[in-house]
Amino acid sequence: MNESKQQPEEEIRPNGEPGKPEDSVSGKEEIAETEIMTALEAMGDKVNEEESEQETADTSPIGIIGTQKKQTGEFPVLSMKLAQRCHVGARRKRNEDSCFTFLSTTGGDSTLPPFGLFIVADGMGGHQNGHIASKIASRTAGKYILEKLYLPLLAIKEQNTPLPIQEVLTDAVMAANSAVLNHDLESDSGTTLTIALILGRRLHIAHVGDSRVYLHTNNKLETITQDHSLVQRLQEVGQLTAEEATFYRYSNILLRAVGQSEELEVDTYMRLLPESGQILLCSDGLTSMISDKRIQEIVETDTSLEEKAEKLFQAAMDAGGFDNITVILVGFHS
Repeated sequence: MNESKQQPEEEIRPNGEPGKPEDSVSGKEEIAETEIMTALEAMGDKVNEEESEQETADTSPIGIIGTQKKQTGEFPVLSMKLAQRCHVGARRKRNEDSCFTFLSTTGGDSTLPPFGLFIVADGMGGHQNGHIASKIASRTAGKYILEKLYLPLLAIKEQNTPLPIQEVLTDAVMAANSAVLNHDLESDSGTTLTIALILGRRLHIAHVGDSRVYLHTNNKLETITQDHSLVQRLQEVGQLTAEEATFYRYSNILLRAVGQSEELEVDTYMRLLPESGQILLCSDGLTSMISDKRIQEIVETDTSLEEKAEKLFQAAMDAGGFDNITVILVGFHS
């Protein structure tokens, strides 16, 4: 499945690099189908083999609420703060990004773990209903997770039944996928969907598309998620270098997206959070405009979380703001 986010003809940015000018026509209409198919075929069987693999070290098949409490007698105290921007950008006429955030902390109440839910969905530009698809996906997934994970935590009776967190997140993505498919949108409408859940001291992620989750701790910036894009896959199998990928004409092509098929593979990840750090969720409107190095420089500045989120947004705008820009920045510490 090859899906295209809007990709107009190239324009030169002020810094001399190619950029993405304002929408004109659907990126899918501009794609040379034979070139895409040739690139895909060049990957050979290696693509199919790699797509079926999961990083077992980074993926928790089952996350259990209560494990930390059994070990320590109480949930670790984790304080969280949130700053976010979801903006149309400098060139687009419509914002096809959607985000969903929910943050709950209970102070000294050790019977409930800290709970933070953060979702980014980037509608597939060039499709008439991309903005609707992203809104449906983010809201459906958010509602599903709150009903399955958060509301049971509020029950007066202590929860003794293990809850399969990674399974719930995957099911939330599939529920969003069904909701988009059943909404009678154009056949090629779709969206990315990236979910990050902080529960107690653990970060759980479910991911489809090319939005991203970063974890910043101890002066290191880790990209946790992997882009489900043609350009990323071509790099993995040695068809493109990192430098060539920067200028690759079809960087907008997604290999996975919500709302395209009833069958959908969802990546899941789990991290045990350290005592302090920052988590960044963003759409490619940020990452296509500024480098990871620049992102790290900004999140390491000695300013408030709100100022950092604003600086990330402004850096993308200063680089051209060719796409919608979503930034969700979460700070946490014990």
